[in-house]
Amino acid sequence: TVFIYLFQKGMFLKQKASEKAHQTELLQKDFNQFRLQALKNQVNPHFLFNSLNTLINLIEEDQTAATDYTVRLADLYRNMLSFKDQDLIKLSEEFEIITNYMYIQKSRFGEALQLETRIPENVLSATKIVPLALQLLVENAIKHNVVSLARPLTIYITANGGEIMIKNPLQPKLSKEKGAGLGLMNIKKRYSLLTNRSVEYGIVGNEYIVILPLL
Repeated sequence: TVFIYLFQKGMFLKQKASEKAHQTELLQKDFNQFRLQALKNQVNPHFLFNSLNTLINLIEEDQTAATDYTVRLADLYRNMLSFKDQDLIKLSEEFEIITNYMYIQKSRFGEALQLETRIPENVLSATKIVPLALQLLVENAIKHNVVSLARPLTIYITANGGEIMIKNPLQPKLSKEKGAGLGLMNIKKRYSLLTNRSVEYGIVGNEYIVILPLL
């Protein structure tokens, strides 16, 4: 009888422990989802003011160019709004954001700003990335480096099946802008909630390099 009682008591405690572990797992999952959503909500483009100023100038100078610019700007913001609530998007979708973003920026900087990409088609269609990660990194490169005809800035993006690399030459502005490093920290935290694979970054030679996992 004592043995049966102890056996039943042990099974009861084991069941309670299992239920508690399951509840803890669910709470942790909910907490991670909450953190992920909070991090995604921090992603706010910083260049709207400059974009609108560029649009005003184009309207005065070239109405056809102003129309094209407006369409690109609308596409960019529509994609940003539609993708920001997703954990991951296709690399091809992120690349569409970058294409429109660079069009907007090149309307401002002209030939002083260049983007060179080398991404195989099968990688574009078959892999995923954290939404707006590339846009944030390209934006950071423009924000923190000199971009002028005297010192043009070229940003390079290359990818294979497992990772994507963004790099640019170091030509830092004399005055450091507020929020330096926040965009990259945001990306790191969002990746940490989705995968064990790490985000790598740092200075190599005279270039700043960021490597993101493709999922």
